[in-house]
Amino acid sequence: MPVKTILVVPDDLTSGSFATISPDGKFPVFQDGVHKLSGSTDAILEYMEKTFTDSPLVPSEMVKEVDEWVAYIRDTFTPLIRQLLYDGNPLIQQDLETKLHDAFAKLDGGIGLNRSKGPYFLGSQFTLVDVYVIPFLALVDVITYFRGLEIASTYPHLVAYKAAVSTFPSYKPVQVDIDLLKKAVAESWVQKAPLPIVLMTMLQHHSILVHLERFVWLVDRLASVKPEDIAKDSMKRTLIGTQLRGLPKQFGQLLDLMQEHAQMEERIIFPALDMADPGIEWKDLVKFA
Repeated sequence: MPVKTILVVPDDLTSGSFATISPDGKFPVFQDGVHKLSGSTDAILEYMEKTFTDSPLVPSEMVKEVDEWVAYIRDTFTPLIRQLLYDGNPLIQQDLETKLHDAFAKLDGGIGLNRSKGPYFLGSQFTLVDVYVIPFLALVDVITYFRGLEIASTYPHLVAYKAAVSTFPSYKPVQVDIDLLKKAVAESWVQKAPLPIVLMTMLQHHSILVHLERFVWLVDRLASVKPEDIAKDSMKRTLIGTQLRGLPKQFGQLLDLMQEHAQMEERIIFPALDMADPGIEWKDLVKFA
């Protein structure tokens, strides 16, 4: 179906043309003739699957597999991504990070079973699994930006799948700009109480420290290598040589990241702090440090 995408901000939900389409402010909205559905992605997808049968999202030979993966993505992976984005409590971030890597491992294994058959999650056919997982994989880039968490190279099937989704004909027309997602998440934090603004600042600084520490660790490790050790071990010599050659590139990436963080502080955090209630007492912040 031809698609035209627009950015909808919260005020649009109760005013303007969107209010005419959905008077109760619920979204997403889907209309097919006299049939209108709003507020439930599950209901919209179910209607589409029953009505438009030419390209089924649940192929008859994959019903059980699709249902199982959709249930996992909807009930486990999706809430985890949402919580990582919107729950700023540092006390639970470490637990969420472990759960995220477990989820990445599960998704990577599922994609790997069918990777040789085609580019989609279950192989050669775009299914309901792709519909559910792709938007939340896009949010992983936002999590990487704000939390410093990313899909590691230890999940090669998931990395390759995520890189390929922008080329999928069924997804490309509605692909969301990552910078817009970052801005939307940041603005949603700003609109909350002052304390989450402080937590956002803490997480911003934590992300910077994590990336700096990784680079410093690598430099220290390379500096500790003794010439006589690598002279005797050709494999170790090759590994160290590869890491040394890659060091300038990693340093450039670190500078780019620091620049992004600086821009975010200037555009989002500093204005948010200027608007925040200055009445928060130090003891209130220490509880969350």
